[in-house]
Order: sequence, then C-alpha cells, then structure tokens
Amino acid sequence: MYGRRRMHAAAFTLFMNVAVAGLFAASYATIALMHPAQRAPIWFAVCYGLGMVTPLAQFGLAYTAWTTFFGAVIFLSLAFALLLLVPALAVFYGSRKPWPAVGAIAALTLLLPVIRAGLPYHPLTYQSMYQAPFTLAVAACAWVVLRDSPRHRSDFVLAGMLVVLAAHFPVKAYLLVQMGTSRTAKYIDTTYALVSQVSSGILFLATGLILLLKSVQAVVRESQIAAETDVLSGLLNRRGFDSRAERLIAQAKGRPVALLILDLDHFKSVNDRFGHSTGDAAIRAFAVLLSRTVPPSALIARLGGEEFAVLLDRTGLEAARLQAEAIRLATFHHQEVGLPKLTVSIGVAAPASSHLLPEAMERADAALYEAKRAGRNRVCCAAEKTAPAVPLAVVAQRNAT
Repeated sequence: MYGRRRMHAAAFTLFMNVAVAGLFAASYATIALMHPAQRAPIWFAVCYGLGMVTPLAQFGLAYTAWTTFFGAVIFLSLAFALLLLVPALAVFYGSRKPWPAVGAIAALTLLLPVIRAGLPYHPLTYQSMYQAPFTLAVAACAWVVLRDSPRHRSDFVLAGMLVVLAAHFPVKAYLLVQMGTSRTAKYIDTTYALVSQVSSGILFLATGLILLLKSVQAVVRESQIAAETDVLSGLLNRRGFDSRAERLIAQAKGRPVALLILDLDHFKSVNDRFGHSTGDAAIRAFAVLLSRTVPPSALIARLGGEEFAVLLDRTGLEAARLQAEAIRLATFHHQEVGLPKLTVSIGVAAPASSHLLPEAMERADAALYEAKRAGRNRVCCAAEKTAPAVPLAVVAQRNAT
C-alpha cells in the first residue's frame, strides 16, 4: 500500500511538472506573438516546451518496455532544454551568443553516455556523470546573466536561482547513491523519484517565474519607450521629455541645468513649397544633426511640429549659450542633397534647482520668441530671474530663410 501511494505521488508530480512547463511555454509564446520585437520569449518558450518532454518520457520509461529509448529521450531533452537557455539569456540581454561554450557542452552531452558505458559501474561516478551536462548548462546560464545583464537586483536574483539550480543536480546524484536505489528498480516507484521531481519542479518553477517577470518588464519598457518616442524623428516626444526632464531637474540639487527650446525658421514654407514628405525628411535630418551636436548626456525631444527641446545637465547659462550657438551654426551650414537649407532660432534658460520644468519651459519659450522677434536665426537667453527674455549679442546670419 505504501509503495503504491509513493508511486502515485511521483506520477502526480511528473504530471504537474508537465503542466507547469506547458503553461510557461504557452506564456512565453503568447508574449512573443503579441510583441514580435521581443525575441527572447520565443527562446524561453522553446526551452520550456522541450523541457516538457522530460517528464513525459518518464511515463514512457515507467509504463512501456522501451526503456533504452525513453532513457535517452529523458537525458537529451533535459540537457538540450537547459543548454538552449544559454543563448536565450544572451538574446534577452542583447549580447553575443556564447556558441563555443554551448557547442562544447553539447559535445560533452553526446559523448558522456558512450564514455560512461565503457567504465566500470560505480554509483556516485555514474550518477555524477549523468548530471554533469545539466550542471554545466545551468552554470553557463548563470555566467551569461552575470556577464551581460545590467546587474539590477532582479538579475542577481536570477543568477542566484540559477546557481542553486546548477548545484542541485550533483546533490541529486549524491542523494540517489545514499538512498541505495537499485539499478533495476523502476524510477517512478522510488522515493528518489518523488524527491527529485519535487525539488527540480520547485526550482524550475521559481526560475520560470523570474524569467516570466523579467520578460513582462521588458515588454512594459518597450511599450513605455514606444509611448515616449516621436515616430518621425526617433527622439523623445513631449510626454517622454517631460517625465525625464522633471526627474533630471529635481535630482540636480544645485547642479547647473540648462534648457534649450529650438524652432526651425519659416518651416511652414518648406512644407508649402516642397511638400510634406520633404518636410518630414528635413525634420529627420535636423534630429540627426541635433543628436550629433549636443553631448550624449543631453535629453533631446521633438515637442511637436518643427519645435525641439534640449536639456543639458551640468551646464551653466554661458555654456548653454555656446552650445546653442554651435547648434545654430551647424544648422545654418548644413546642406543635404534634396533638402532645403534651414535655420533655427533658439531660446535658452538656466532654471534654478527649485524650478519645475513648466516654469523653465515658459522662460526658455519666451527667449525663443524674443529670438524670432529679433530676426530669427539667432540665440537668446532668458534672464536669471523671471524678467523678460533679453537677446544676447551673437554673431547671427540675418538673411534667414
């Protein structure tokens, strides 16, 4: 009676492992189908889909006479499911796939049964060799996470879980020897089967949940980036600029910060004379020029139409004026085949650390309109306080288009 209950418990655990692996595979596949730009979930789906084969083959081993066939299926399906997780994690973190390491472990996986068959039977050696490919594959996964991840807290949690998962395979080999399970005993009838399936199931479940959480976070980040990106220029849109600029200004804490508001001069005439497709190309060209002219740390956005914004961190008013002048000159001298010549007017404000973004935007905008009233193709700075914007003496080209 006890043996029958034990067998049923192991069989039930195998069934649950099949169901859990299937649910994870379906979840990852759904994410991949709904968000094609996310390539890692389809890799994870394949890993867990292949992982379903292992417990299913355990039933074949227990209830059919094809023990050699199903024994090989169990070993190879688990080994290659874990091995595929190595490049899957590299895809997730956007790094190069470690194919040499994967190939070496795959070769060892295929050679081990042959090597083991030629050795005298020793329980611990035999079982340790059996578990070795699983241990190496999961250890390689942990290595990829530590090598390629941004090392956020969740990445360390994932790496730690993978280390525990890798360590549990040699522990299982030791437990099997200590339990004294006979080589002729049916796996599903043993206490070891129950212990092995429960421990592995829990660890694979925990690992799958972490990967699923990180996949969902990646999708949320992708959606957030899409919502905060201007489709035409590829820069931040107004929503993205406002949220990031507010954080940067709030975190400045006495550090100088400068805001530039830019407007392409007479841009309506570009659309009227050359058509909107040329106007769109001009917007894209100016976005590229702007990105190349300002420091990499600057926040750049297209606020709408032909209006842009740049937020410069660790930049005082005079340095911001010089940066704005560099943008103006670069725009004036830029010429691209098929595009009209452009000029730009720029308003500059240097908000105090206590200023919120709307106030800084209002002051920079006032300086921009002062530059337009003064003839366009020039830079004007707002006064340090809330006085009306005052034009700076700059070398300006007055033959603006």
